[in-house]
Amino acid sequence: MNALGASHLVGTVDPSKSTCFCQYHQEAAKKRGINFERTKEGYHKLDAFAKAALADQRPSDGYYVEFQRIMLQYPEIVARDQLFDYGKHQIVDDVYKAIKALGKKQLVGLHIEHVNSFNPFFRATRDYADLATRVDFLKIVVYNNCGGERYQHFIKNIGLTMFKDIPHEELMRFNSRLLGYSENEASYNDLPIAGLSPDYVYRETQRALKGVKGKCLILPGIDIGIPTGKNSRKQSPDDVYKATLAAYKAGADGIILSRKYSEMKLNLIDAAGRAIREATKG
Repeated sequence: MNALGASHLVGTVDPSKSTCFCQYHQEAAKKRGINFERTKEGYHKLDAFAKAALADQRPSDGYYVEFQRIMLQYPEIVARDQLFDYGKHQIVDDVYKAIKALGKKQLVGLHIEHVNSFNPFFRATRDYADLATRVDFLKIVVYNNCGGERYQHFIKNIGLTMFKDIPHEELMRFNSRLLGYSENEASYNDLPIAGLSPDYVYRETQRALKGVKGKCLILPGIDIGIPTGKNSRKQSPDDVYKATLAAYKAGADGIILSRKYSEMKLNLIDAAGRAIREATKG
């Protein structure tokens, strides 16, 4: 993601700083049979590709074909990228065992990053069926209000490198199809001011529930006052109410008000509470 800017969090795409080749990561790669020299060579190729794309130096076969060619020639890139997930899952497993050793009542959960809502390549690394066997609940990020500007930022970033041949609006619609989103989401230009819809919350919640197959709880993280840019959508209580209700209508086992209390206005929390009471009454 860092090498290609394939995240909403990347401000400036700088592929030369995309990964670490310290001795510890070299040892971890070796244990999994990953060739260090081939991996490094592949990342140098990816670095050169991304820098050329940023400089508008179009490959003769186009940006995406050239990207795919590098990935086929250097499968070590993907193999090394997976080291992050192997390490993270090991920590999750260790934490789970430690907490359960103290008592069975404590619930252990895992936060599923927001880029999971935007990046199909990243989404492929988050297998809900597997993750459900490691924890008691998954907190899936469905921050729809700030999600608009974040989604636009993601599309803008990937439109600078491997998908540079595709206009942003077409790229966003194609990407949304891959992710299973409604065609009624706002246009690329309007995403920041419109945000993502409650339907996005509903669909992501349902997808997670189907993915875990009842093996763990799904607690969507609802956006409550997460800051947005000057010209981006500012949340209303009605926005929070509809997003919260959408999660419950999809079948959520509960919700997590996100991201932190210091960002939340009381009228927004009240709106979430109203939706919770309405969804759980009786």
